[in-house]
Amino acid sequence: MNKLVPHRKTGVRTHSRSRPGGKCVTLLVLATVLLSLTAATVNAASPAASATNASPTVGAAKHPIGYAIAGPPSMIDSGSLAYFKAHGFSTVELIVPDSGTYQTELNTIKALGMQPVIDVEAVIWSGGRLQSTPITSFGPYFQSLKNAGWEYVASEGGRPGDLTYMQQFFKGYVNYNCDQCGLWLNVYKNPFTVMNSWESYYPPEWSSIQQGAKQAAAAGIQNGIMAGLWANSGGDNPILANTLGGGSPSYKSMLDWSYANGIGFTQFCVWCSLDPHVLSDYEHLGFPQIVANLQVEYPPTSSAQTSSRLPATLTLTPSTTTASVNQRVTFTATLSWWNPATGKWVATSGKPIQIWHTLNGVRYNAVTKTTNASGKVTFTQKWTSAGKKLYYATFAGDTWYKASTSAALTITVN
Repeated sequence: MNKLVPHRKTGVRTHSRSRPGGKCVTLLVLATVLLSLTAATVNAASPAASATNASPTVGAAKHPIGYAIAGPPSMIDSGSLAYFKAHGFSTVELIVPDSGTYQTELNTIKALGMQPVIDVEAVIWSGGRLQSTPITSFGPYFQSLKNAGWEYVASEGGRPGDLTYMQQFFKGYVNYNCDQCGLWLNVYKNPFTVMNSWESYYPPEWSSIQQGAKQAAAAGIQNGIMAGLWANSGGDNPILANTLGGGSPSYKSMLDWSYANGIGFTQFCVWCSLDPHVLSDYEHLGFPQIVANLQVEYPPTSSAQTSSRLPATLTLTPSTTTASVNQRVTFTATLSWWNPATGKWVATSGKPIQIWHTLNGVRYNAVTKTTNASGKVTFTQKWTSAGKKLYYATFAGDTWYKASTSAALTITVN
């Protein structure tokens, strides 16, 4: 559909719990770029140069894809970003409300070893209200972003000629094909576009997504799904409702279709607009389970799974180190992970901790428990004989967190 003003493009999208409905944005960055990310290296190669090779092999038992989170500066300032890093997300789209360069946020994204993309649609498009403003008017703004270190830019909508001008400042463009506007101005096939993020809210749009994804893939441009972080109470997010309730199309069925048809969507993005409660809304709407279910067949390509797993620390403390026979002693094990964004250790819930007792050089598993919301497990023990009792705790590690062992404790029983 080659029309200048897209259907329902009435303003920058501002979904939150208090305002469902409207539009969404995602970001999609190539799997090759994501695979190259490490916590120490964030200068990714150009997605455009390797778009074709980055698609996962069709027909494989599992198809690794990238996971992206798109949200406001407050998401980064609050430290929530590290949560997404720990759960397989490797790309961040910063949705900016104004023409600031957001240098601090960029540095934080890079410190986490994640791929940054800046969404400028509110500044240069504003839901179509700025369509008569020449794209050249934003040259100083684009230059300031380039100087700050932003390499990839994203937007929904725009004027003919926008991408040609923006090539002077950025390595690539992430295209958010707007909801309910068909195929927007052939931007999805533009050579400067490195990724199409198909806004996936309304089932009637699915046929346009299929058509556009096939054409873009034939041109070597990658494609993926954008999911909106708001409930379907206003009738504007039925694909989320399908995903939660078993309907079709759902996020899973869309990914399945892409691989069955030789396209291979390479990313799943959760788009949060300027929602100030990103993490709590993400959890409230059931996205942790949605993402976990997807990752069974579509595991993340994120470096968070491998050498860049987040460090964890485990401590074990007793209520006393000296006890009498038959006196109860309570051990508390605490598991935390290091959040580089805030420079603090954060409690880690829902993780299995084993507490061990060593006797005559042989270790025995005293108990295995799961950490609570405070990252703690407790264990109470008493002894029927005097002597020195040695205890320590272990966490085996998992996909997101490194293994950790506490220091050993000696309890003297009199």
